[in-house]
Amino acid sequence: MVLPAEDEALLEMVPEPLRARNGMPDPEDAAAKEQAAEIVREALGDLIQPNGVRTSVLGPGWSRDLDVHVSTAPDPGRLVDLGWIRLDGLLARLGHRGGGRWAVLHEGGVLALADLTLDAPPDPLSALVARCVRRREVRAREVLELRALLRSRGRFPMRHPVLAVAAGVEAGLGGDLLREWRIGPALPAPAPLLPSGGERLWRSLRRMASRVRPRRRVVVALSGIDGAGKSTLARLMARDLRRVGLPVTVVWTRPGMGLRWLGGVGRMAKRLLRQKATTGVERIGAGEQAGAMASRRGLLGWTWSLLVVLSFIRRARGAYRHGRGILVYDRHVLDALVTLDVVYEGVRLGVHRALIRRLVPRSDLTLLLTVPPAEALARKPDDMFVQPVMERQAERYTALGHEAASLWEMDGTRPAEELATEAFRLVARIEPQMRG
Repeated sequence: MVLPAEDEALLEMVPEPLRARNGMPDPEDAAAKEQAAEIVREALGDLIQPNGVRTSVLGPGWSRDLDVHVSTAPDPGRLVDLGWIRLDGLLARLGHRGGGRWAVLHEGGVLALADLTLDAPPDPLSALVARCVRRREVRAREVLELRALLRSRGRFPMRHPVLAVAAGVEAGLGGDLLREWRIGPALPAPAPLLPSGGERLWRSLRRMASRVRPRRRVVVALSGIDGAGKSTLARLMARDLRRVGLPVTVVWTRPGMGLRWLGGVGRMAKRLLRQKATTGVERIGAGEQAGAMASRRGLLGWTWSLLVVLSFIRRARGAYRHGRGILVYDRHVLDALVTLDVVYEGVRLGVHRALIRRLVPRSDLTLLLTVPPAEALARKPDDMFVQPVMERQAERYTALGHEAASLWEMDGTRPAEELATEAFRLVARIEPQMRG
């Protein structure tokens, strides 16, 4: 949908860093939702109630998902034949109730979430107000939607605190179409809805309960040698999962990298031992033998590698503790074990391996990207690892594959978009068992 020029002018007043926060869609994602709405109407046209594909009044591209109100529930087999993917099990795993949620795909690409329901479509204005109350804020998106509704209706048959806040946000953006409902100063976008005393108490109780109730997460591990395509796949997976409204956290961690203060201790020790300032990972990656490094021998090597492992575990657990929804780990248990074998060779690693197996959050699915070392090196010619070291990595992944939970091998030489769709299907199949 093309916005009126005056609405476009309001959007220009929203700073770039706050655009997503204000519900303004990414152009690529908006186009995907527009296409999904057309596909839904064509596929389920005989079942959809009048005005039953409910999206933002600004167009499907502005919607978080597609609410599809049907007169009769469609045969699931029919939707599967269309290439759609059922998400009810995955959403149940994450603590969401209800059913009838499907990922709409076209030519193998994930477009949007279609939420099928037998309920009648609600009044758009009432639904918009309810959304703001649920979110406890009014964004620039809601301001534009209210302006569009007002143009089509001429007047709103209600007065509500949401309208007053929206009018304040509109004034802050330089507009005045909602001035009739304004009762306070101009407000920044987004603006919070101030709760009543009872609402504040209820929210405090809910926050307390959320601290006691375990947060539900799904852990997906991406493994493979350097240059296998893990980071690219993580980015595409995050895009597709967010398109269907799922919260995603991408985690990058690896033993020996991002050591912060521990790295400073290591540099100081190297100066005292008159060792090269280059990190051990870089030296091993360049082909240097571990035996030539003091940090790979005796008590010093054992202690240093243990500190590195503990730092890795701390970061992996911290990301799990603070993450929400689907946590996509770019490297996980399998990668950490391979790194120990390759980069910390020469050290007694029994305790280190046991700590990683025991303390790193368990994955629900491990995707192992397999790529010939020569091709992986061609993808990353400036990588710190030379080909013999990458070949050693590949050997260890083969030998240690049994260490990964729910391992699924993927040919990393295939197109990245194709791999992302396969990964999405695998994540959608994760069992909806409860787990803390």
